[in-house]
Amino acid sequence: MNSEYLKYELKDLNLELSKKPNGREEVDFLIGDNQLYLESIDLDTIQRSLKISKQDLGELKRNLFIALILVIDKEPKVVYLIPSEDLSQNNSNTFIENEVSLMPSLSNWEIKVSTNSIPELAKYSLENMVEKLKA
Repeated sequence: MNSEYLKYELKDLNLELSKKPNGREEVDFLIGDNQLYLESIDLDTIQRSLKISKQDLGELKRNLFIALILVIDKEPKVVYLIPSEDLSQNNSNTFIENEVSLMPSLSNWEIKVSTNSIPELAKYSLENMVEKLKA
């Protein structure tokens, strides 16, 4: 459902979402040469953060984006496209690196969604990120 919503939103911006060959179903997509890792967070629940396994996401790079869809009132409402390299910001309360040295497979990137983080996330709104996807 969320991938269909993302396809619809991108189509309005003249961008086409396609499945990544050999990618995980409903998670790995492409827009041109850019890779998208699709996640959603249901704000109707108490969930206020999302953890992405470093092992699943892989190396942070310029053309890898996290497509984060906010679900509100049981419907996908907002799309943020976060460049993966931005997850490593040291001065951010929104993006947190959780390193588990004894069990690296448990290491993850955490994205916090709250009234305090929305202003920071706003710069990643789909409309604000279109040019980066077309570049």
